[in-house]
Amino acid sequence: RTLPALVFGGLVSFGLVLFATEDHPSALFKEYCAKCHGEDGRGQTPKGKQLNARDFTDTQFQSDKSDADLIKIVTKGGEDMPAFGKKLTKEQIESLVRDDVRGFRKK
Repeated sequence: RTLPALVFGGLVSFGLVLFATEDHPSALFKEYCAKCHGEDGRGQTPKGKQLNARDFTDTQFQSDKSDADLIKIVTKGGEDMPAFGKKLTKEQIESLVRDDVRGFRKK
């Protein structure tokens, strides 16, 4: 009786740990955004430096831009930022802003 309970408890705990340690940045961010913004969100990649990519870890940037602002920029593009509205779904763009860009905010 005790062994099955321990095994079950261990599996549940392992599942919770996997769920709780969700990757940041996401695979979507790594595929579409990291080339310029970097996996650390600082925009210091060669391409990011060339295009003056935004630093997502910057407190001022995080406070100045609303989610709606960022969704619009990702969707339609702006300055040197390409538009992703035809490549990504609305839900993907919202997820990138909510989970990835906002995930770089200093805690």
